[in-house]
Amino acid sequence: MVYELQVITIRANNRLGELINERLEWIKQRGYQVEIISEHLDADMDSMIFRLHESGRDEDVFHTGDIVYICKHQLAEAIAEHIVTAWESRLLWREIQRTCRSLSPDDKNRLLGKAEEFIKCCHSSESLNLLMNFGRKSRIANRIMGYIEDAPQLVVEGFITFWMQDYLTEIKFAVEVAIEELRNEKEYNDFVNLLRYFVETQPPKVQEVNLMMSNNGVFYLWDSAGTKIDENYINYYLEDMLSEEIDLDDVLVSILVTVAPRRIVIHESSPLPPKESVTMIRNVFQDRIVTCQGCERCGQLQGHEAGLRNP
Repeated sequence: MVYELQVITIRANNRLGELINERLEWIKQRGYQVEIISEHLDADMDSMIFRLHESGRDEDVFHTGDIVYICKHQLAEAIAEHIVTAWESRLLWREIQRTCRSLSPDDKNRLLGKAEEFIKCCHSSESLNLLMNFGRKSRIANRIMGYIEDAPQLVVEGFITFWMQDYLTEIKFAVEVAIEELRNEKEYNDFVNLLRYFVETQPPKVQEVNLMMSNNGVFYLWDSAGTKIDENYINYYLEDMLSEEIDLDDVLVSILVTVAPRRIVIHESSPLPPKESVTMIRNVFQDRIVTCQGCERCGQLQGHEAGLRNP
């Protein structure tokens, strides 16, 4: 036998043996034998004894010390991957249970999903996400490598608890971000429900409102007869707009809620910009919204905008 390490870890989603075999394929091709002895300690925990034997190796090429070092490095990489894939959700759930006892089971599950998404994909760039995740696993692997340099046994839960405080801090931060996001979502939904109630209980000032919005956020509103209906309302909010206390998106939502039309025609001859105001309008007015894919008025407004862009 050249090297032996015992790893004790959870049984759930335990692919550690497969990960080790995959990582040590190069060593096995050089004449070394990998032996993994698994034992179920209880309902939750597994013990895995990993042994590396020399069997027909080329002694003129590789020194035993070099092979052991490479073996430890690959073991550390496999265990780090195991922690991220099998332990991360468990650690997030444990933190949620510890800090959010009063939440309903559904809210806790939503928090878990948000925390998992945050810790794995913090950025819009997929390449950057891969880099961040690789960096996190590399830090864990380096810490494991230092630990197993002299230790014949590694208990994963104890290692995380006592040797990976920085990793646990990341777990805690991911849960805190998820809690804040869930709180914001609930506040947003409460606000939408309030606006929806106001719209449903108000008599409409205009039966139909037509809406077209340009990519720069400028919007056009007219009634079923083609008459503009926004100028007086914009003047009402003009002072707040000039003092930057309210932006154009807020003005649009405020106008539509105040008018409380029975029908809103959204003109989408070109796709509406992905703006929060558009989402808000759809959430508040719901089945009162119909979509126009192109009409004479759309063409006129598009031609007018093209003229402004190309004088």
